[in-house]
Amino acid sequence: MGKGPGIKIWILELRVPFLSASVVPVLLGTAAALAQGVPLRPTYFLLALVAAICLHGGTNVLNDYFDYRSGTDQLFREQKNFPFDGGSPFLVQAVLTPDQVYRYALGLFGLGAAIGLLLIILRGWPLLLLGILGIFFGYCYVEPRVNLAARGWGELAVGLSFGPLSVMGAYFVQAQRFDLLPFLASLPLGVLITNVLFLNQFPDLEADREAGKTHWVVRLGRKRSARVFEFLSLFAYLLLILGVLARYLPPASLGALITLPLSLASLHLVHRYHGEPRRLKPAQALTILNHLLTGLLLTLSLLL
Repeated sequence: MGKGPGIKIWILELRVPFLSASVVPVLLGTAAALAQGVPLRPTYFLLALVAAICLHGGTNVLNDYFDYRSGTDQLFREQKNFPFDGGSPFLVQAVLTPDQVYRYALGLFGLGAAIGLLLIILRGWPLLLLGILGIFFGYCYVEPRVNLAARGWGELAVGLSFGPLSVMGAYFVQAQRFDLLPFLASLPLGVLITNVLFLNQFPDLEADREAGKTHWVVRLGRKRSARVFEFLSLFAYLLLILGVLARYLPPASLGALITLPLSLASLHLVHRYHGEPRRLKPAQALTILNHLLTGLLLTLSLLL
């Protein structure tokens, strides 16, 4: 019998570089609690972090499974040329089987749900609603019977999951209450991660259209979608500024505006090359980096 897939394949299938989208909200929510004088509870922090990573990883893996079953990945023939989109190649290349990938996704969801249940028991039932919504958005993102991504709800699901839901959940794990501070801090982060997804759909447009996925880039086309990308990029900073002006976010949060040049650079590239997906890779990288750095700077501003 041949050897099964190695550990490296399973790690790569998680699409680890994208897991920062689930790590940063947990850091931000925890920092919001510390900013209000709540003592750090390291064990609860680590449990929340692992649960968030498991649910995110499960979503990534499940997306690959359902995209493969729907034929989207087979249609996306230039997958290797786009490191930020098109999913992982292991199903298309027959390195992993669909059953293996599906069981892997369910295992990750199961572990995340088990940790979530433990946190609900230890920290309070309000976490149950956040957990149910997180699992629903993760599983139903491309699940054929619901398929939020194909119905135009995928962007909202991602923005909520990696913005308010994750940040408020991490905050509650520490403080055992909800508050406006973590909610307002989460809004720019939610908009920025939505923009990461939005831009990553540009190269997938033709394959997604053929597979019947009618997300907003498919519906609007690349030219109008470029304007939406530009609006969302600037709207994230507007939300940040409004949070400071309303005195819910500390003035130090304006330090996150340091990342504005990254956003402007990606805007320029998308405005110029929205019709040439091959030339959008630098813009995609800048958008991911912008989300990461802005989230870390917001976290740092709350800790200060």
